[in-house]
Amino acid sequence: MKTSQIEHSEVYGRFSSLLRKERVAIKRDDVKTSYLGLADGIKVIGIVGWQEIGKDHIRFKTDYIKTEYRGGGKYTELWNARWKEVQEKYDPSVISAYCTKMSLPKYLKEGFSPQGKGKNGIVYVKLTKK
Repeated sequence: MKTSQIEHSEVYGRFSSLLRKERVAIKRDDVKTSYLGLADGIKVIGIVGWQEIGKDHIRFKTDYIKTEYRGGGKYTELWNARWKEVQEKYDPSVISAYCTKMSLPKYLKEGFSPQGKGKNGIVYVKLTKK
């Protein structure tokens, strides 16, 4: 498995319908989000993204692993790669995210605190460095 940068157009083309089925938001022309993809050979099997919200605030976005690859640590591998990339490039004091029921347990395990829950079940979480 190899983790590398991936362009938004590729993420949108390969994953938009899958993301929407699981209520993960993605826009066609989102030039502000950066992505990492995890590939099994030439096939991208998962993605994670992040967006700079402010000088010291990063939002984690677009967490997704294809169904047949779930449960084998691939999400954690992508999570760790994104965490490292964001810490090296930005060193933010705040990281936030909107979580589905699938991603929420990982965020809570990593120390994020729930800030609110929308009518649609999406939970806003935040991690603040001291």
